[in-house]
Formats: sequence, C-alpha cells, structure tokens
Amino acid sequence: MKVLFRDKLKSYFWVVALGLLAGLTVVFFIEVSDNGFWSFYYWSSSTFGFWMFSASLIVLFSENRKCAAINVGIYIFLMFLITTVHQSFRLYRSGAMQPESLSELIPNHIGGWLLYSVPPAFVCAVLGIILWSGRNNTIWGKLLRTMPAVFLFAETAVLFYSVFVYHTRFFSALSDLVCFLAYSVIFSKQAGIDRQ
Repeated sequence: MKVLFRDKLKSYFWVVALGLLAGLTVVFFIEVSDNGFWSFYYWSSSTFGFWMFSASLIVLFSENRKCAAINVGIYIFLMFLITTVHQSFRLYRSGAMQPESLSELIPNHIGGWLLYSVPPAFVCAVLGIILWSGRNNTIWGKLLRTMPAVFLFAETAVLFYSVFVYHTRFFSALSDLVCFLAYSVIFSKQAGIDRQ
C-alpha cells in the first residue's frame, strides 16, 4: 500500500496543516447561515462521515503504526481544539458567558478545551493503531479496510432518509456520499494494485 505520511518531522507538519484545515472547515460551516434543508451546522456538529473518511485515509497511508497513531491523534486533536476554541469565542461574543475580559477567557477555558480535544484524539490514535492493520493484504486487513466504508454507507443512508422524509441535512448526506464514493474508489484501485 502506498505511503504518504512518513515517520518524519516534515510529514507531521503536513498532518498539522491538515488538522488546522479540517478544524477551520468545521468552523466555516458553523458560521455559514443555516437553513433546514442544507443544515450546515449539523454537518459540523453531528456528522461523522468526513472525520471517518479523512482520519481513515491518514491512518491507512501512514508508514507504520506509531506514525498512524501520532498522525491521527494530531489531526483529531487540532480539529476538535479549533472547534471548541471557536465555540468559546462565539459564546463570548454573543454575551452568553459570564462577564470576563478577553484576557481571562483563555486561561479560564484552556482546561476545558484540552478536556474536549485530548480524549477523542487519544481514542482515535488507539483506533488508528488497530486500523493500520488494514494495510495488510489478509482477510483481517481487508475487513478492517472495509469498516470505514460500511460506516460511511450506513450514515449516508440515514442522512438521505432525513433528506427525503424531513427535507433536512442535505449537505451532510451529500458530503457523506462523496466521502463514501471517494473511499470506495481509492481502495478498489488499491486492491487492484495489491493483486498485481
């Protein structure tokens, strides 16, 4: 299987950049004006497909288990950290927090930001260690490699049900469908390469 993320500092910087980009993407969709049909906010708060897709690719294209765990841990940590810091500043701007100055906001909330960001990063790093075995061309490896696709397919089906029945969450359904198709194409091509 192809290696895109090596156990080198330069590669880790690329993962940091991806984590920052993913976090800023989530923040962007939090701020986009929301309506019932597109439900952009739902994508950034309750849809797991994009996270599953991107984190799985980072793990499966990492050089080794340690690298996969570090990469996905950094990626998820930064995505969650940016999101929670943004939400704190958003609450501050709206006046929903107790009156405190901006200089008090960071020291008073950094513990909560870390508490929100570190556990998911740790869990994803542990899952990344397991998922990395999906790189192997064995039955177990193939099963692990298909698990993200199964999850994406199931979530896409549930989201499209919401689209057709309740006329909402279209952006999340579309995003999950694109992620499912991209994941399927990437790994069907990879399976063809592994057979050769």
